[in-house]
Amino acid sequence: MIDSSATLAELLLEYAEVAVVPGEAFGPSGFLRMSYAMSDDAITEGVARMQQLLAEVD
Repeated sequence: MIDSSATLAELLLEYAEVAVVPGEAFGPSGFLRMSYAMSDDAITEGVARMQQLLAEVD
């Protein structure tokens, strides 16, 4: 069960190999922070892995 942005960040790192910062690091839960300091191809791949993981969890 995903009950916080910290839990979601852990799942994304472990299963999709995508690193994000949970909102709890900056205050309220429910948000993620992401950096786009990569190539377009790497971003597209990361988003696709996130989408696949979230579709499986849903």
